[in-house]
Amino acid sequence: MTVILIEFSIVLIGMAVTAILFCRIPRLPDATRDITKIPSVSIIIPARNEESNLPLLLQDLSDQTLPATEIIVVDDASEDATSQVALANGAKIIRLDSKPEWWTGKSWACKNGADAATGELLLFLDADVRLGKDGVKALVQAYLTEGTAISVQPYHKTEKLYEQFSIFFNLIQIAANGTALPKPLNIGLYGPVILISGQDYLKSGGHESVRKSVVEDMALGAQLRKTNVPYRLFIGNQSVSFRMYAGGFHALLQGWTKNIASGAARTPPVLFAMVFLWITSLLSVPIQITKTLISANWPWLIAYSGLYFIWVIIVILLVKGVGKFKRWTLIFYPVLMIVMSGVFIVSAIKKMFGLKVKWKGREIETGET
Repeated sequence: MTVILIEFSIVLIGMAVTAILFCRIPRLPDATRDITKIPSVSIIIPARNEESNLPLLLQDLSDQTLPATEIIVVDDASEDATSQVALANGAKIIRLDSKPEWWTGKSWACKNGADAATGELLLFLDADVRLGKDGVKALVQAYLTEGTAISVQPYHKTEKLYEQFSIFFNLIQIAANGTALPKPLNIGLYGPVILISGQDYLKSGGHESVRKSVVEDMALGAQLRKTNVPYRLFIGNQSVSFRMYAGGFHALLQGWTKNIASGAARTPPVLFAMVFLWITSLLSVPIQITKTLISANWPWLIAYSGLYFIWVIIVILLVKGVGKFKRWTLIFYPVLMIVMSGVFIVSAIKKMFGLKVKWKGREIETGET
């Protein structure tokens, strides 16, 4: 009986932790006012094999109510028609045919784009980001209001069933970054959207200072703090969204394997413990339902079934704020969490032993964070 009560208490504590980890989702404010003094904005898009995504983003940029000074696409040794697509859509192209030793991921492309930029503000966008007509205006308005660099985790739009497996990765990424705490910690940036002044970028050392990092956005956030450059984090809306890993389930697994363990390594111990409790509580409920069903312990089966229903409702409410997912899939949330846990284990093993992970046709070292 004592063990059952302890297990039940852990579940309840995990539920209570939800109110702390997701106390407030800092939504990116809509563009609601005119900007009188508009700083010049250079948009930098690091792109490797992005011939499918790039036309969509470049079309969005051409429709903006606040147009950019320039759009720079940095073709990171693509094996497809990325450069041709960029040129056809009027963007400036920087073609990189090789990457120096000890540069990991997209940092080399971002650095080259920043070096060529002429705007007062540098807006780094991943190629899978989508912007409403007021997207750039909303970002610049938030920058001017806060008076600091800003970074946005775009609102996650999905289309196919396999994309639902990103649900818990999204929530854990927000929780582990301390974005939605009562007093946000902001452990690192969100790589898909970063808006920073050219001066602050140079002061921090920019992407060159994090050239060895697999998760350069987390590392760059730490570098900004180290050099006393403040920043704010937001979660996107319909004006700033993306569709991650549209290339299929394998791409989804590769992408999250690349990021998840390295990101966890940068999470402070207390915050990591809270996230761990939250995940444990979610996983414990279906496990206890199975155990009580086998043992025919009907009172506890009813209790845990009620908790399962509560968890489904909680996660539906949380997900509503971060992306457009199929809510019915959350009835089967243990399946989603099993895949998430498997990816984390594989990612942790690769990081622990310095093994490589394949991403966009390249093998990336996972030993560095």
